[in-house]
Amino acid sequence: MNEQEQKAFDLVEANEAKLLERYKTVIGVDTSVPPGDTYEELIDKLEPEFQRLGFKTERVTIPESEYAHIPLPLKGPRTNLVATRSTGKEPITIYAHMDVVPVEEAWTEEPFGAEVKDGKIYGRGTADMKGAIASVLTAVECMDEAGVEPNFDLIVCLCTDEEIGGYPGIEYLAKQGYVKGHMLCLEGGQDPMTWLGSAGSVDVTITVTGESCHSGMNYLGINAIDAMIPVLNELYELKKEVEVRESELPGSSHPKARSSKMTPMFNFAIINGGVKSNIVPATSTLLINRRFIPEETYEQVTQEIQDAVDRAKEKSPARAIDVSFYDVYPAMKLDPNGPRMAKMKESVQLVQGYSDEEWKAFAVAGSTDMANVQQVMGWTDIPFRGPGRMTSRAHGADEHVYVEDAKAHVKELIHYLAF
Repeated sequence: MNEQEQKAFDLVEANEAKLLERYKTVIGVDTSVPPGDTYEELIDKLEPEFQRLGFKTERVTIPESEYAHIPLPLKGPRTNLVATRSTGKEPITIYAHMDVVPVEEAWTEEPFGAEVKDGKIYGRGTADMKGAIASVLTAVECMDEAGVEPNFDLIVCLCTDEEIGGYPGIEYLAKQGYVKGHMLCLEGGQDPMTWLGSAGSVDVTITVTGESCHSGMNYLGINAIDAMIPVLNELYELKKEVEVRESELPGSSHPKARSSKMTPMFNFAIINGGVKSNIVPATSTLLINRRFIPEETYEQVTQEIQDAVDRAKEKSPARAIDVSFYDVYPAMKLDPNGPRMAKMKESVQLVQGYSDEEWKAFAVAGSTDMANVQQVMGWTDIPFRGPGRMTSRAHGADEHVYVEDAKAHVKELIHYLAF
């Protein structure tokens, strides 16, 4: 490590209080989606910060027609912030999403407070992934104070609706030409790992229609829950067939994992039916979340579900069985030998001290809007790195990151961008 880099790293330590204050800023705005109606409130707080650091900023709002198909109660404009600092160098697009999942479980800490306790910063979005916004602002500020020039023109994209998919903000920005150079995704964690790919995701809603009547004369109606049983039976057989498939990519090393390879997931997620015990239910609904591996296609996945439902129709007394598909995310496969991913590994190992023996590479069953970027741009060399860890409870109660990992993430960005 040379003297300039050490100076920048020392400034990260000296500016810890400023980093924590930025966490309070980004976590303090509840950007839960749905509804996702506070994006502009957060941008109002962040845009002056970027401008102070010499960025030109532009607010890019997605036309409503582009996301009207999303079957969720969305409110407010889908406004993204693009902050650019150019000196004629090779561009890099640095990505973070502004939205978070809603807080539903009971927390022991304030979910939008970013309070520090026992060396951890608590709050919804600390790990996934608004804490990364604090990281990039602090990294640029520390580089400027240390007199360190980035090797790239910086394009920072703060985007909408990653947590719901369908049409995330970064997909719109990529299609509109804002995404350039290569992508650095500030999602992920401080664990010694490289993401090799991610699953695609499809939500499937099946609605069975029967006919209500008095439960004491149930022969006069058609019980929609009864009529759902053949559907469940066919889909359960399909689930067993699907979940023995394997990708060529290595998967989770968790001892409960079905295979050492990445595998598809077929989840019965939500089932509803009936309104009162003395009424035969007229409708029943089932929501399935299907995670698919890169070797599968959206068309294949949806067709085999439709075929299973069609088989069930022949056995069900239902008046009607309707199926709708929501294309949440495509699957993605990445190149672990790409120079960008290798550079990020170098950065993390420098800061965290991991050895090659500790480092793991595998695909994840989660889904990401970087798969949309890949579809638009064709990129396979996309490094992921954020301030959290696998143990950060992202999407759960008491989500958190360690203060030391938050500072480490800033240092990794400095090394990646400038050394």
